[in-house]
Amino acid sequence: MFQALHLLVPAKADPERDAVARAWESGGGTVHRLERFWNPPELPPARTRLYGNDTFCLVVAQKLGLTLVSPPDDLLLRVRPERLLREVHGATLASVTTGPFPRFIKPLVPKVFRASVWRDAEALAEECRGLTPDTPVLSSEVVPLRAEARAWVLDGRVRSCALYEGTGDVEEARGVLEAIARDAPLPRACVLDAAWVEGRGWALLEANAAWGAGLNGCDATEAARCIAVATHD
Repeated sequence: MFQALHLLVPAKADPERDAVARAWESGGGTVHRLERFWNPPELPPARTRLYGNDTFCLVVAQKLGLTLVSPPDDLLLRVRPERLLREVHGATLASVTTGPFPRFIKPLVPKVFRASVWRDAEALAEECRGLTPDTPVLSSEVVPLRAEARAWVLDGRVRSCALYEGTGDVEEARGVLEAIARDAPLPRACVLDAAWVEGRGWALLEANAAWGAGLNGCDATEAARCIAVATHD
């Protein structure tokens, strides 16, 4: 399954990452646990894959000349509204500071500032100090969530799905995520999260890159299959 493929992961122990590493080795691949990830081993790029936190993967990818595959940052703006079951729109930092509040606001480019429910403009401005007014953001209404589920997606199919927060019907969540995987503009591999919105049903919450996502109860072997196509030279 993973024959002749090298998987680079951080050396620090992590239960989920270790489970993926075991699945990788069981499938015939080789796992390298890096202490000094800023100085990775010289390996053939075409057979090298990455799995770990953002800093680890971004640095190692740059050092080895690899490309990390991620879903589009604006995915929530590109899927059908009925997949979201809440009002979501793109905006700029300047426009959202005028309210209304509370709002869930996150940067369009991940990690620029904390994604959170912001109660007022002052708290948001403090968090975003130093950012330009035209910084793109996603803004959505605040809705009550009863449960959250994660799915690992490969080639338009959900390969593994599990609840990781609250209580709900995981098969219903899987069905919704299967439908999204078929018609959303996704890369070959990624991770989709769904949430049960009270009074509305299962909706797409967010998408994540397979190379950096936690298992959250999903099958490690299926996750490894996704990780295997989430890096290329």
